[in-house]
Amino acid sequence: MIYREAEAFLSGRELFGWKLGLERMHRFLAELGNPHEQFASVHVAGTNGKGSVTAMTDAILRSAGLKVGRYTSPHLVSLRERMRIDGMAIPEERICNLVARYRDVIVALECTFFETMTGLAFRYFADEQVDMAVVEVGLGGRLDATNVVNPLVTVITNLSFDHTDHLGNTMKAIAGEKAGIIKPGIPCIIGVLPQDGHGVIAGRCEELDSPLLEARKYVHIDQLKFTDEGTFFSARTPLCNYADLFLPLPGPHQVANARIAIVVAEALASLDVCRHPLPIKEGIAEVDWPGRFSKVQTGPVIVLDVAHNAGGMQKLGWMLRKFYSDRRIFLVIGLMKDKAIDDILQGLPRNLQRIFAVPAPTHRTLPALDLATAMTKRGLQPQICTTVAEGIAAARAAAGDEDVICITGSHYVVGEALCGIKHLTI
Repeated sequence: MIYREAEAFLSGRELFGWKLGLERMHRFLAELGNPHEQFASVHVAGTNGKGSVTAMTDAILRSAGLKVGRYTSPHLVSLRERMRIDGMAIPEERICNLVARYRDVIVALECTFFETMTGLAFRYFADEQVDMAVVEVGLGGRLDATNVVNPLVTVITNLSFDHTDHLGNTMKAIAGEKAGIIKPGIPCIIGVLPQDGHGVIAGRCEELDSPLLEARKYVHIDQLKFTDEGTFFSARTPLCNYADLFLPLPGPHQVANARIAIVVAEALASLDVCRHPLPIKEGIAEVDWPGRFSKVQTGPVIVLDVAHNAGGMQKLGWMLRKFYSDRRIFLVIGLMKDKAIDDILQGLPRNLQRIFAVPAPTHRTLPALDLATAMTKRGLQPQICTTVAEGIAAARAAAGDEDVICITGSHYVVGEALCGIKHLTI
């Protein structure tokens, strides 16, 4: 089997949609030899920020000398990005071998794309004998395919409204789904949560006798300096002072995510998983997580950001105002059809010079015409483009060297932009 064939097979599993539930996943893992029982793990859930916390935790643990597997979703350019060891995406040859070995099982069980990728990632991590796997939840938590691991630490980064058709349309319902990853006696580390959601999470931790650690109470941040290429700050915990840190991911929300990752690392150090004092400075500086307000060009500035829900768009708006308030902003945006479009559009920055509506390169895209129609109802005047490339070309033609082009929305839109603008090393 060549990689193109393996990739086509895996992508074809998307036709089975997204099926929440763990029965099929347990059957699949049994056929794989229960690889999820063969390595230690950290399990990370949350509406936004879970990928960033996963990437930061991975970087810190690698700096501490551990062999670390990282499982994230969705990908930007290649599905190989989803499963990494020591920062490197799984080689094409290994994908081919895994697919060839387990294809019949996947077909027989009618595994979804996410179930398939999760199981194969766990088999890969077990085969390579990672010291630790940092695993990002795909959707929700309680019924997510990743909720089969037995983690040393669980994480819930934050809570807001997204995927309400699957997770419920109240904060308590959403929190209940995220709380499904909490395990008896296992520490749960949380970011800043809405009051209703916090109550649900705290209640679940009490039921399961799971220590609840609130990152904002545990880590004190000072000496903050924000730039459009990252943030300088210092952090202090009851165990250690971490001075002169640089995080190459811009924005206060990423500092909040770093807070969580620091608590995770210290919790693992207390379990003798990694050495103490921790190399927080080295790890934070090495975080590589593209598409999170990534500046990939100047003259004009081109920024890529996967602001695919209301919370993400609000944070993107804050950063555009913070760093580029005196510049004209040209926005290229494409979204998925299952998103709360009006809520996302409400968070759009107000100082937009032009907007270019594009389709995401996936069958689940919101058509550019529908996106433009929703914008028009809000008094905006978008230009409809037939592809991401056409939208970027139109923005480049309209923008001057002192302007800013922001490409945002779906991961697929940002991934397509990365392919066209900057080679992404995976």
